[in-house]
Amino acid sequence: MKKMLFGTLASCLILASCSKSDDPTPVAPAADKFMSLTAGSSWNYAFTDNNTPANNNNYTLTSTNRDSTAAGKSYHVFTNSNSGRNEYYNITGSDYYTLQAFSLGGTDTTLENLYLKDNVALNTTWDQNYTLDLGLPVGVTVTNKIVGKDISKTVGTKTFTGVIDVLTTINIPTLATLPGSSLTTDIHYYYAPRYGMIENDAKIDLDVPAASITQHTDTKTTLVSANF
Repeated sequence: MKKMLFGTLASCLILASCSKSDDPTPVAPAADKFMSLTAGSSWNYAFTDNNTPANNNNYTLTSTNRDSTAAGKSYHVFTNSNSGRNEYYNITGSDYYTLQAFSLGGTDTTLENLYLKDNVALNTTWDQNYTLDLGLPVGVTVTNKIVGKDISKTVGTKTFTGVIDVLTTINIPTLATLPGSSLTTDIHYYYAPRYGMIENDAKIDLDVPAASITQHTDTKTTLVSANF
């Protein structure tokens, strides 16, 4: 069980889908900034698993006309054609949040993730500390850093301008108590005005000799097209 938990924990933290009850009342979208909340907007993404090509797939994220309240915020509801689950996003001023949900050890966990600040200077960082119940409390720190701002980024055949590059690092202090264990992450999210995420590159290397765990994640998600 411990092998499965540590082997999936780091990669689970880069997911962003959640399932919960929604408020069916249509609401007016917030101002379009680094993500459009306009009902009917859609984004087509291609997911590539460089280790396991059989996992490659395309999916569509579609903005609904519904909002849902969670953690004291109003989250706009999106549907994901691949997972069949809803995704939830909130824009509060210059801060962008999402709800992340996953299951570890049979326990469903939902986390609020502040994934982007669009008004801060280059090299600004912010930490988010979580405690996950895996039969015992396990602390996780997610650090985001603005490593690129107002840059150009070509994805496929389209070049986006005004892009923000966010580097995400995951730290699990418990691993330091296990001899020879290590976790290294190189996770980049690229956000373009109005389009939101246009690319995500995620490389995660986890080594826990005491539990015979060696895991290497190397994935890329790219925006293929969008309709506003």
